[in-house]
Amino acid sequence: MLSCEQKEKNIETEKMNNKHLAFVGTYTKKEGHVDGHGMGVEIFMTDEDYKNWEPKNKFSNIVNPSYICHSPNHSIIYAVSEGGDKSMIKVLTYNEEDYSFKEIQSISSLGNDPCHISVDRTGKFLWVANYSGGNLTEYKINKNGTLLDGKVHPHKGTGPNLSRQEGPHPHFVHQHPIRSEVYAVDLGADKVYRYQITDAGLQLDDSLSVTPGAGCRHLAWHPKGNHLYIINELNGTIESWKWHEAVKERQQIIPLRMEGEKRFPSSAAIQINEDGQYLYASLRGEFNEIIVLKNDPTTFKMEIIQRVAAGGAVPRFMGFTPDKKILTVALQDDDITLLFYIDQQTGKLKAQPQSIKVKTPVCVVYH
Repeated sequence: MLSCEQKEKNIETEKMNNKHLAFVGTYTKKEGHVDGHGMGVEIFMTDEDYKNWEPKNKFSNIVNPSYICHSPNHSIIYAVSEGGDKSMIKVLTYNEEDYSFKEIQSISSLGNDPCHISVDRTGKFLWVANYSGGNLTEYKINKNGTLLDGKVHPHKGTGPNLSRQEGPHPHFVHQHPIRSEVYAVDLGADKVYRYQITDAGLQLDDSLSVTPGAGCRHLAWHPKGNHLYIINELNGTIESWKWHEAVKERQQIIPLRMEGEKRFPSSAAIQINEDGQYLYASLRGEFNEIIVLKNDPTTFKMEIIQRVAAGGAVPRFMGFTPDKKILTVALQDDDITLLFYIDQQTGKLKAQPQSIKVKTPVCVVYH
């Protein structure tokens, strides 16, 4: 009898060890572009295949933690707190036993309305894109995961779309998947900036300009590291570029809207799978679609192979589960996050995604 009980306990422990955590950043306040009523940063437990989310806890003492990222070295979530000139970065620890959260630091973002946050592969640096502030902030990370005082890198420039490009608006900042370089995408200036990491901090190295008025928003690198794909919010296109060292060549511009379509695209997110064969892009606004593109392994050029209804309003975020088998789509204005299963042979999204209830979700991070 004791042997049977022990085996049952071991099986149950093994099941628990195979579980994963999913963290969701949300909007908590009504803003000009969103009716935020989220609960803060929420934590869910998922099955070993990342399905069947179970809500465990939330950190609610925070305003608009729209984008979050996970430390590679600690049980820590870094979260932006969008709040105009009072915007902050919050450092939150969590306990994997009882799912409790604790704020260990709150530090100024040094720019208005941070809309993207990322950490380098080693966990030594944190970068923040301040949309309204028109700048990037970089932080060095202490051994305990807290942040040292930030350093600001202002952007310059405007675009022809006077309502959206009256000044610089950084929207994304992330390290190159192979090299140490850091890339920042600026919607207001129609530019992608390349920075080098130095002992003195980030040093601007080069930039490229997308089509004037395109409003570049996010990017994805091909896993081989020399080709990137930039999604443009304002004109609904993806631009592919070859960019490494002194080589900088635009190779393709592909429209995400059908020919003759006049509706505003409001492109949002872009992802590429681990072998670089398939790209996924989202359109918001009047479209609310996910576009699947196949990528040629020789020319690196794209073609659209599938258009899928996003399943709700404003698919602002998309990301893969760590096993790359599911595309997670956060529907900001419909209070749900969808799990689209990916056909591993064709790259296409399967019908009937799993639906997870989360209020005003924006960003999902797995651990």
